[in-house]
Amino acid sequence: MTAEETAALVRVRRRTAALAFVGVAIHGVIALVVVAEIIVDEPGRRGAAIGLLVMSVVAAALMYVGTRVLLGARLWSPVWIAVALSPAVAGFFWVL
Repeated sequence: MTAEETAALVRVRRRTAALAFVGVAIHGVIALVVVAEIIVDEPGRRGAAIGLLVMSVVAAALMYVGTRVLLGARLWSPVWIAVALSPAVAGFFWVL
């Protein structure tokens, strides 16, 4: 196997791992938003719903950092930060 083939294989492995990680982690972000939507209408639970929404932002940020580390890419990328945080931010508009 040549150096080019090895580098290509490493790139494919990184992208596959990152895609699998995002596929699993996005479920947590979306689940936090959905649970916040379910409990926001219960009396006295609005604060808990807001807490879940904040947790979804933290989970989205961790998902972003984990993905960038798996890809071996630099952490600062404004476009991908916006994409990663969009489900959590949309949750704030949906729930509140």
